[in-house]
This record gives sequence, structure tokens and C-alpha cells, in this order.
Amino acid sequence: MSNHYKRLSKIWVFFFIVFTLMGRSAYAQLVTNGGFESSDTGIVDSSSGINDNTSVKGWLLQVATVTPPPVFEIVSDTVEQGNRALKVTVKGLGTNDYDIQAVADSIPVTPGATYNYSVWARAEKPGAQVNFTVGNYSYTEYGAIRPANLTTEWKEYTLQFTVNDNQTVIRAPIHFGYSGSVNNPIFIDNLRVADVNAGKTPVTVEAESGVLGDSLAVMQEDSISYITALSNYTGLTSPGDTKRIATYQVTFQDSGYYNLFVRLRVGPNTFNDDSYFYANGFGIKNDTASADWVFNNGLAAAGWTADADIVDAGGSAGSGVWKWVNASKNTYSGAPGDSFYVSLDSLTKTFQIATRENGLDFDKIAFGRSDLLFTVGNLDRGEPGSPPNPIFVWKGPPLASKQPKFVGNIYNTAQVNNFTSYWNQVTPENAGKWNYVEVKRDTFYWGDLDAAYNLAKNNGFPFIFHVLIYGSNVPAWMDTLQTADQLAEIRKWFQAVATRYPDIDYLQVVNEGLPNHNPPDGQSGRINLETALGGAGTTGFDWIINAFKMAREIFPAKTKLMFNDYNIINSNTNTNTYITLINLLKAQNLIDAIGEEGHAGQTDAPVATMVNNLDKLAATGIPVIITEFDMHGQTDAVQVQNYQRVFPAFYQHPGVIGITLWGWKTPMYISDAYLINSDGSERPALVWLRNYLDTVNVVVGVNDISQAANKFWLYNNYPNPFNPSTNIRYSIANTSKVTLKIYDVLGKEVRSLVNEVKLPGQYTVTFNAEDLASGIYFYQLNAGSLTATKKLVLLK
Repeated sequence: MSNHYKRLSKIWVFFFIVFTLMGRSAYAQLVTNGGFESSDTGIVDSSSGINDNTSVKGWLLQVATVTPPPVFEIVSDTVEQGNRALKVTVKGLGTNDYDIQAVADSIPVTPGATYNYSVWARAEKPGAQVNFTVGNYSYTEYGAIRPANLTTEWKEYTLQFTVNDNQTVIRAPIHFGYSGSVNNPIFIDNLRVADVNAGKTPVTVEAESGVLGDSLAVMQEDSISYITALSNYTGLTSPGDTKRIATYQVTFQDSGYYNLFVRLRVGPNTFNDDSYFYANGFGIKNDTASADWVFNNGLAAAGWTADADIVDAGGSAGSGVWKWVNASKNTYSGAPGDSFYVSLDSLTKTFQIATRENGLDFDKIAFGRSDLLFTVGNLDRGEPGSPPNPIFVWKGPPLASKQPKFVGNIYNTAQVNNFTSYWNQVTPENAGKWNYVEVKRDTFYWGDLDAAYNLAKNNGFPFIFHVLIYGSNVPAWMDTLQTADQLAEIRKWFQAVATRYPDIDYLQVVNEGLPNHNPPDGQSGRINLETALGGAGTTGFDWIINAFKMAREIFPAKTKLMFNDYNIINSNTNTNTYITLINLLKAQNLIDAIGEEGHAGQTDAPVATMVNNLDKLAATGIPVIITEFDMHGQTDAVQVQNYQRVFPAFYQHPGVIGITLWGWKTPMYISDAYLINSDGSERPALVWLRNYLDTVNVVVGVNDISQAANKFWLYNNYPNPFNPSTNIRYSIANTSKVTLKIYDVLGKEVRSLVNEVKLPGQYTVTFNAEDLASGIYFYQLNAGSLTATKKLVLLK
């Protein structure tokens, strides 16, 4: 395939994108000057009874013999939308209610078509009434609200009508002749008549059809013309130069709120080819003002390609393919999804985008009403969107609100919608990584991190900071510094975080720092910070210990310090190495929490292996947090089975104080691990998780396995519910005759699992119920004079 470079150097080409449908009825708003924006303010003289259609464009102000006559006035101080409204003050009444009327005139329609009528109105005092009508010039009405009782607040009045004759031009009179309206000023604004289907199709703009800055070029590939950037830019808050900006004029069919969709292609450098800016609202923007721009990032793992895919938040399309993204719902800057509003008074809008990375190509830009869902096919072919199907939306409280342990999630803008209904702990995904915050030396971008921190603090949730030192995420400029300067910059970074976020609950000081993981060791493209922090030293971990010492010195005493790593509990060797480090930190009072990542793949290990290694970690006396939990979900059934197998084993472990999921909506680190479908519905694993957390009885107050081992204790079985086997764990403090038996709901013994003398310690027994029917069973532990009973559920 050949690309033909068609640079638009200094020639500025401005295409106004206008629909070429036949006649005015192609547009949603059929009433001329329905919002009175085309009229000058002031009193309109209609006292003579002569029709006035010059001072108020598109309207006839009609008055019969009425003494004293009414006063019609265009005002700007009392409006529902825009800058103008009609004020009508009735002084006296005639014989009929229509003796005083304002008529929206010459409204074009199609015979047999159905239309929506809406108008906004209010009165100065209670009691005012008017008639809202629509009909033909033979005074046959298609619809009416008679009378409409006005309030002192703006209120919308609506009806739907069909042109049931052959008329192509109609009228919409408003009658004011009611006694409750006398000396009670009435205000009218935004009368609208629109085809019922108007505005449902997306408004699409070819990317090459705007005014392009000098750093943009038009390219051709087969039948696709697209634009691409000619240079890279590292700024995170605004484009920084007009040469990166493309400007468009977009004409809408209808008013309302719109989402922005972009058809784009991410280049071969994936996450280094997947970001750009778009304007935060309509109009010409300041290229250096961060408030004017939205940073759209992470698109290498987002977007939709299949014809029937609903283009919503997330998506899992990769690089090298043309795909649609819902930019309004994939932003990393927290801009609201309703930032694009179109009023009836101004249907043509100026819109801008700006490039950032030179591997990202743009084919089309589209706006679709935010109350509708659009598929890839809808956007490709310009087809109407569809209302979302009614779906169950959980409104809270958070799933673990009944439990003594949190179940949290990561913050990024793809994950944040309805976050507080499900989760009660917050961890920023990328926003706290050093190379994200300080891409350029001494220039800090805190916006996304502020949003994550505030989400936690405003809702009383624990906040886990991720992360101070991470070998894969050190700013590139650190590699140019001498060792002493590196150490000074590390300290400055710690101090900047501590100053801005004084109420961090858990602070990940180092992430994935074990040997052969992702330490900042100068290997595999990582920048070397280990030397600046003291190197391996006599312990083998001196640089980590020194990083924790610095954190303990700089951060408030209440901040709990934490190390986080992966592939630990699925490996006995890695667990032992981790414990060596933890004990070194513990000896100097430098660690308060242990982080263990729970990504899919790591949790494919046998549950018994993982639980035994969790026991070892918890025996250090330091609480454990499962920090990055997700489960593969190639199918719904597979994902549910994975959750049922692993989640209870972690959550019910007495050494674990909480679990943080690593996303629940696409895009996610594990692309098939999402828990919410693109239409907003819950996957079965999320339904199971909510029910599990609503009913499970979690062990409280035993966070030290070394202590638990010296007690009589019967733990919750895992998994539960189960099919066909589950694990039952117990502890005894003294040498005792132990029995562990299973009973049905009638108290009949169905299985004896243990019946012998046991030494003090912890034990795990597997109960296989393959031969039993589904239902509720009980397991009872007896050790000497001590007895404990718990419930388990068999689901086949």
C-alpha cells in the first residue's frame, strides 16, 4: 500500500460541513426565531391590532379589540436559554382567549409526518394560563395544550402531533386571553417543532476537511484520506502551539448534549502513538490554556471495530487498525461527558482537535446525541442511534460496605463513572507514576492524581498511592543526571507528593523492585536509580531500605508504607525472597503493609499453594493487600469460575485486609477481565461478587497468622458456593481429639472429614461433594471441649 503525502503547507482550507438535505425541514428546528434570538430587545407595538411580522422575525403578534391592549416585549433579563425571550403583559381581555396571541408562522412540514412540539414558559405570579396550539391556516388543530397552567419557574410544555392533511406549511399560535394572566407578565422562550427522528443521526466530519495547522498533514491510503501529525509533543495539558490544531465548523440538526466520537488508528509504537487533545467544549481555544483542552490517552487499548459493537467507554481494539473511540468517555483528564452542548439558537459550532504523538492518524470526527447508543456501523454509515435498552444499574452502597475489609478499584476516567456505587477504596492506575506526573523536569501534572485522591477523600475511602519508585516508570530526564543529582530529585519527588497529598492511607514506596522484576537497575531499558539510593549493599536490598527510610522521614507518621510486587504467592521461591525483604524493613519499622498483585495468570496456581504462601506473608505480622486483582473472562462462565475459585481464598484469608481490582470497565490491563459490558450491563462475575460480599462471613481481627495458629479457629471455606469441592481450614491451640463433620439442613451427618488426635497448628481439608445434591450444608469442628460451626453452599 502506498501513502501519498499531500501537505497543506501555508494554504488554509476551511470547509463548512453542512447537510445538503432538501428544504428547511431537513433540520430539527422548523420554527424561525423560536428562541427570539433574531430580535432586538424592546417593546413591540401591536396595540393597533395590526399584525406585526417585522419586529419579531418569524412571528405574528395578533390582538383583537382589547382594552387596554397588551404589551409585547423582547427581553434579555428573563430567559430560559440563549439571550432573548418574549414577554407578554395582558392589560385587559377580549371575548375569546385567542384575542391576544403570538403565532409562530410559516412552519414547513411534510404531510403525514409526526413532529414533537415543545415550548418553555413561566409567569411572574401564580395563576396565569395560556393555550399552546399547532394547526393549519384553516384553523384545524393538530394538537393543543388547553389551558397550560404556568408556574413561576421555567417549565417545558410538550406534545406530539401528526400532519394528517396535505398541508406543507403550518402555524403554532399561543393564546393569552385568560383572567389569571391579567397584569401577570408571561415569558415565552424556545418554541420548537421538530421531526420525531431529527437529530438521531451522527454529525460526521472528515478529518482532512478543516483548517489544519502546519504540523498536520493529509495522507491517502487506498480510499481513506486522513490526517496525521508531523512531530511529537510531550505536553500533557494543552497542545502548546496552534500549528498542532485542526479547526472545523459543524452544523447540527438538533439541540442537546452530544458525545464526541473519533475514527482513528494507533501506530506501531502503541502506547507512544495513542494520545491527542480535543477542545473542552465548542469555540476557538487558547493553545496553551489547560482548561480549554481534554487530554485523550490510552487509546492503544481502547476502541471498537466490529459493525455491531456499541461505541461506548473502553473497547479493546489494538493498534494498526481503524477503529471508533468514544472520546467523551475515554478521556484521561476527567472532563465531563456533557461538555458538548448545542442550543437551538446556534446549531453551527466551531470545534477543534490537536495532535500530540506522531503515530496517531485521524479519519473522521463525529458527534452523536449522548442519550443514544451508536454502533460502529451507525457511525460508519451515518445511521440513527438507538435508545439504550433498560438495564440494571447498581446504585450502591459499595459491594463491601457490610464487610470489615475493603474491595476497591483503580482510578482512571474510563473506570470512574458510578465508581462509588461499587467500590470503597481508590488507587490511581497511572496518574501517580513519576514519569506521568513529571514528564518534563520541574513541570508537574497533578490533574488526574488530584481527581483520584479527591474521589477517595470526598467519600471516606482509603487511598493507596501507586507509586513513588517503579523501574518501568522513571522520567527519561533522570537518565541524564549524575548520581547525586538523581538522589536530590528523588527526594524532591517524595516531598512534592507528601506536600500535595497529606492524607495518603497506604503509600507504595517501591513497586516490583525484587530482582528480575522491574527494579530501577539500568537493565532492559530501565533507568538506574539503585546506585543513587545506595545499591544492593550488604543486605542485597539497601536501595529499597533507603527509599523506605526517606519516605518515613518525609511523609506523615500516619502514612502506612507499603512494598508491592507480583508473582509472589504463586511461587514458593519468590515468597521466601519477599519475606526476607519484608523482615529487613520490619526490623527498622519501615513497612506497614505488604502488596501482592493478583493479576490473571499469576492466580492460575493451585489455591492451596497461594493460601500457604499468604500464610507465610501474614506470619510476618504485616497486613497483606491484594493490589491488582483481575480475572480472565474469555467467556462469562470462565470468569465466574475464576472469581469463585480465587476471590474467596484471598478475601477470607485472615491476613488480607482488602483487595483492589485493577479495573472493571474497558480498557483494562487484562483486556477480557472487564466486569461491565459496553451497554452498561453487569457480567455474571460481578453479579456473583455482589451477592458473595453481601452474605459472606469474614474473619475479623486475626491479621497475624502466627497468632491464629495458636488459637482454636474455624475459617470460612473457599470457594463458597462451590462445585464439587471446597477447602476447609482450621487451627487448634492444644493437642486434641479433633472431629470435622458435614451435616445437611436436617442435621443428618453426611460426611466425616477428620476423626483423630491432632497436634497444635493449622490444617486444611478438602471436602469433595460430587455425590451430594445441591443445597445448604454445615461443617462442624470439635476439638476437646471447643466447637465451631459454619455454613457452606453446594451449587451444581
